[in-house]
Amino acid sequence: MFDFINLLSIDIIFFGKPITRELLIANPWHCLKETRKIDCFYNFFENGTSIKSENGEEYELDWILTPEGVLEFIDDLDPPLQFEVKCLGNQMIVFKYPGDSMTGLVLFTEEKAKEVLIPFLN
Repeated sequence: MFDFINLLSIDIIFFGKPITRELLIANPWHCLKETRKIDCFYNFFENGTSIKSENGEEYELDWILTPEGVLEFIDDLDPPLQFEVKCLGNQMIVFKYPGDSMTGLVLFTEEKAKEVLIPFLN
């Protein structure tokens, strides 16, 4: 199943559409990580803040989304953490490190996670 998600994320990188600000803030997003567990969640807010919840801890990050679909987390990192962000419909998004073929994050809506991921991964 994890291999299937990786292949799907590659399709999204090449054929997906750049994400919009409206879609990013429309849902809490479930994160599929290398551990193959869904134990991390992201919420993006209109005011440019986001909350990452992981293992019972919450982290706040400021963010901006460029018109080209690059998401930049604004924090103490230098250079800032940037991702090219593309989506497939309105239920799955992929964060890719710019200039790299590696996927950074794969995020799903709750509905998509319940439908496809949670039964197979947890």
